[in-house]
Amino acid sequence: MKYSNRSAPSKARLAAFIAAGMVFGAAQNAMAAGTASGTSIDNTATLSYAVGSVGQTPITTTSASFLVDNKVNLTVAEVGGSLTTAGVVPGATSVVTTFTVTNNGNTVQDYALTVNNAIASGQILFGGTDNFDVTACSAFVESGANGGYLAGEDIATSIDELAADGSATVYVVCNVPNTQVNNDVSLVSLTATTHTGGAAGLGGLTAQDNGVDVPGAVQVVFADAAGSDDIARSGTHSARDGYRVTSAIIAVSKTYTLLCDPFNGITNPKNIPGAMVRWTIQVSNTGSTSATLSTITDTLNAAMAHDANLVAPTDAATCSSATGTPESLAGRGFQIEYSIPARAVGGTGGYMTGTANADGATIAGQAVTIDFAAALPIDAGDGYAAGELKAGESATVTFNVTLQ
Repeated sequence: MKYSNRSAPSKARLAAFIAAGMVFGAAQNAMAAGTASGTSIDNTATLSYAVGSVGQTPITTTSASFLVDNKVNLTVAEVGGSLTTAGVVPGATSVVTTFTVTNNGNTVQDYALTVNNAIASGQILFGGTDNFDVTACSAFVESGANGGYLAGEDIATSIDELAADGSATVYVVCNVPNTQVNNDVSLVSLTATTHTGGAAGLGGLTAQDNGVDVPGAVQVVFADAAGSDDIARSGTHSARDGYRVTSAIIAVSKTYTLLCDPFNGITNPKNIPGAMVRWTIQVSNTGSTSATLSTITDTLNAAMAHDANLVAPTDAATCSSATGTPESLAGRGFQIEYSIPARAVGGTGGYMTGTANADGATIAGQAVTIDFAAALPIDAGDGYAAGELKAGESATVTFNVTLQ
């Protein structure tokens, strides 16, 4: 599942909105990071005096000056305040979570970006406990042309020339192993490391000046706070986000109901030759996201003959596919029902023939096949795709057989 079109995850759109707000805030609070590094601070002192009450020419000192040093300070922040769930299903690729990197210093800086996807198991964030690792993680910088992660557009892997008080949006993009299950959580951290700005591309790693002050040189002072996975005054900062797997949990059950036999009718029937049984196959989804059902197959025992009419027997005489009254019409030997009655189903009112047609049910010899794309067709009005089984819902197929 690749987020490479305009329908980017909501957290990514929120990132663009927050980044725009941060730029606006910076414009309203110009130079919040302080005087730009490299600025020359010049100062002189002038003495006025008199000798014998006669005023003398004032004496002005030579200029005392120094250059403003480079205060390195940055913040990495998670966007959205929750674990990413959009598209995070088993086997998904390019799932996205979003951060911002802000230059709180007084100098244009570059930043290298690294992702740690191997957070120690048991760590907790936003109510989720890490219990697996996403894979193939990369960090990409928002290009600014469009909001939300776009695979073909947001390709920069480091931040180049971020102005003081500026902010950049960074997307961490990972894959989910196909063995994960619903509600599994994987935490990741993003670390930004300060590099020298001033030219195109990622500059050299910035080092702190620990020697004595040199007034005529621009020296580097690390002023960053500790992040989630780094220490204070290291020229780096980090924050964590995470992914919560939202998966369908599918269960299939098959049960039978003895309807009648040719001697006892519907009163205490027994499984003797001529008895009629109703098979019920139920597919349920107890997970937290939809599943797309494909087909279900069922090969009937050789001792069973399919009731092509799905009859509803009322006594011994009608305990037969030939003499019983069909629930729908003759030839409609299958029924599909959905737990939400408004959802469209195949056939006529959910009753399907066993012949090869567009209603979704076929029987060839003893082999029954239900094609859910047809049995549960597209229902745009109620928001269903073909074959879709939404979280918390179920679909049930019924048909009758006669014991030979």
